[in-house]
Amino acid sequence: MEDFGGLIVAAVGLLGSVCAIAFGWAAWRRNERQDHQSGAREDGQLISDIGYIKSGVDDLKRRLERQEATNLEFASRLSRVESSASQAHKRIDELVRQ
Repeated sequence: MEDFGGLIVAAVGLLGSVCAIAFGWAAWRRNERQDHQSGAREDGQLISDIGYIKSGVDDLKRRLERQEATNLEFASRLSRVESSASQAHKRIDELVRQ
């Protein structure tokens, strides 16, 4: 009878160990799967953020190109105005001398 009780205790201990190993393995697999899902979610968010930044940079480039064209136009107009003002000063100087 004592051998039977010891056998039961050993069987329960072995069953508990096997269950602990099985539950530990199942928890590890579940956590690994969740880690992959959260990693994929973070990767998707990162790609989305990079796309947003890229579109912002592209918009800034377009604005800069328009501003450069405007500056070139103003420089050209300023040159013409300076030339015209120089001619006007010459004519005014001639009128003053007379």
